[in-house]
Parts: sequence; C-alpha cells; structure tokens
Amino acid sequence: MWKRHAQRLVRHGVWISLSWAGLLALRALIPAAALRDATDVGGNFLQTFGGMYGVIVAFAIYVTWGQHNDAQVAIEREAVALLELYRLLGWFASWPSRDAVRESLHHYAAAVPARNAPRPAADAPNDHELLDRALAEFLQHAPSDAAEERLFSTTLALFHGLNEARGHRVTVAGLRLPEGLKWFVYLGGVVCVAALDLVRVEAVGLHLAMQAGMTWVVVAAASIVVDLDDPYTGDFIVDWNRFRQASLQMQASHCRGPVARQASLPAATGG
Repeated sequence: MWKRHAQRLVRHGVWISLSWAGLLALRALIPAAALRDATDVGGNFLQTFGGMYGVIVAFAIYVTWGQHNDAQVAIEREAVALLELYRLLGWFASWPSRDAVRESLHHYAAAVPARNAPRPAADAPNDHELLDRALAEFLQHAPSDAAEERLFSTTLALFHGLNEARGHRVTVAGLRLPEGLKWFVYLGGVVCVAALDLVRVEAVGLHLAMQAGMTWVVVAAASIVVDLDDPYTGDFIVDWNRFRQASLQMQASHCRGPVARQASLPAATGG
C-alpha cells in the first residue's frame, strides 16, 4: 500500500514539476506587458472552459464508478453462487466424479482472482474451462435415487446462475469509456493548466502555488477516471475477499469429509 502511495506522489510531483517548468519558461519568454493584456481573456476562458471540463469529468467519474460498483456486485454474486454449488454437489454421494468436480470448483475460486490480479498469475488455470468441464461432467450424471432427482434441477440452475454471474462480471469489467471522452479528460486538463499560464500573477510564488494546485486537481481527476475504468488495475481495484472466503470454506468443508445422507434432507433443502 505504501509503495502505491509513494508511486502516486512521485507521479503527481513529476507533472507539477513539468507544469512549473512550462510556467517559468513562459514568464521568461513572453514580456510581462503582453501577459497582463492577456490576463482578462485567459481568466474568462479558464473560468468557462474549466466549468465545462469539471462537469464532463464529473460525469466520467460517475459512469466509471457505477461500472466499478457493478463489477464488485457481480463478483459477490459469483462467489456466493460458487460456494452454494460446491456445497450442494456434496449431496451427490453416488456420483463417481463428485469429488473431482468439487475440486475443479475449488480451483475456480482461486483461479478467478489470480487471472484478474493487477499482475496475473501465469500458471493460473482457465476459469472458463474449469466451469465448462464441471458442467459437462454433471450433465453426464444420472441421479441414482429420489433425493438426487430432487436436487438435480436445483444444482443445474446453480450451474447456470454461476455461469451467468461470471458472464455479467466479465461484461461489466470489460466496459470502457469512449476514447473520445478519455482524450477529452487528458487534453482538457492540459488546456486548463496552460490557460492558467496566461493569467499574470505578479508574485511568482503565488503563481507557482496556483499552478501546482491546478495540475494536482487535473492529474488526480484523470487518474481517477483511468483507474475506475479498469476495475482490475490501478489504485481502485475490486475486492476479491469473497472469493478467498469461499475458497477457505470449501477447504474446510472438504476436510470434514463427504456429506452424509440424512433423513432430514428434504426438509433441509426445502428452505
């Protein structure tokens, strides 16, 4: 975490330094009288364009933040469906492939966060293939008694629900801002900072402070938009704790051994 904060501070410091260099170069190259004459025009332009830029950036942040939250909700639903499916498969005691399929779902719980981490694991299995193989194995199983017949349709619905949750997560996480809007965030920020150069401030220190503040706001806004646009990378990433919790609960359930068939099964599954 501290490393990420340090990188963010360095990034802002670099942009502020470049902004200061441009301001000092402009003050050295352009006569002070010319800058005084352009102050009114530059100030009016900065006020008008800055207002428009702020509204559009706020809209971009609102959209990307909503998509980021949708991705997080999809992750929560997927992990819950995965754990519920794993538990329900434990009741198919006569199914020879039961333990192998449950193990595949356990690998799935670890593979999804690993494949979508900021630095994806190269050896992480393909989560989509794991889910497809598990479903194919289940469809080949014929229920051996009335209890399994009652659970079969519910389990199949959970497979489909898990697949839909995964598809929704992939779709939402893959949404991106239009390139035109993204470039407006970048170039609009440059225009705002450059327009501040045209406002003549006699005190150099005060002008540098204003320039630093404007640059910091622009860089921070652009960084937020870019980070929220991809929920798997950047400073704002989705939380995979629900998948990790599901993996731990699967491990604990597996260590307790196979589920024993109980006489109260219909009552337990009915609620």
